[in-house]
Amino acid sequence: MTNDNQTPRSLDIEGAYNIRDIGGYPTADGCAVRIGALFRSDSLHDLPPHSQRALLSQGLRTVIDLRRTDSVEEDPNVFAESSEVAYHRVNLMGDDPLVEAEDTSASSLGPDRPPEIYTAILDRRRQWMAEVVKILAAPNALPALYHCNSGRDRAGLVTMLLLGVAGVPRDAIIRDYTSSARYLWRRIVDREAGRMLRLSPDAWDASEAGRAAYGKERDICPPEAMSASIEHVHRVYGGPRSYLLGGGVTKPELHRLRAAIVEGGDTASAR
Repeated sequence: MTNDNQTPRSLDIEGAYNIRDIGGYPTADGCAVRIGALFRSDSLHDLPPHSQRALLSQGLRTVIDLRRTDSVEEDPNVFAESSEVAYHRVNLMGDDPLVEAEDTSASSLGPDRPPEIYTAILDRRRQWMAEVVKILAAPNALPALYHCNSGRDRAGLVTMLLLGVAGVPRDAIIRDYTSSARYLWRRIVDREAGRMLRLSPDAWDASEAGRAAYGKERDICPPEAMSASIEHVHRVYGGPRSYLLGGGVTKPELHRLRAAIVEGGDTASAR
């Protein structure tokens, strides 16, 4: 496991690009998100056996696949039939378009993606968001990994809610979201070259493609997109805790989840 320049820890595992431990963030009440409890990721369908073992070595108990039906059928999750982890499928976005001219394919990484897609997911798929959290809050569910295609949009919104429940400040949640850009640019360059370069983060930073990518990272993960999503959850629903309670998560489930993902966080609650 290698650290990037921010709090999230990137797992440099062959077959995926954006697997990160979301632990380590300090909370507003002086606690910290537990390292090794929750992982966010891009699609796992290309993981070779040794990469699967590397993930399992983290103590993984639960995998939640957030992708659409067509993605799951075309690129099945390598853990879907596993006897070593509990695999759950939660079609977080649904199979029908949520906004006009929606494009949520894995290659849709430009600034032309409709900005309202995040609020549409939050508003229209609240029950499914809550279902993800209920799975994570179940006894013995952690450590757990949740993923979509790129590990940016659906995984980003789930992370926003989880870190919000933990009490992580808004700026840190936005940084977590924007850090996906670094890893997704590595994936784009590799695929365009027709090969898996598997550059380490440090080698990528030093490469010509890596240096050129930094000016485009805001296009892939604009901080304004996550900032607006956080503001929407607070303005419309009263915060992540109220949002999830209204979607079907119970107070005991939120209490149990926070106790599991926050060091010393058994009695505190997120606003």
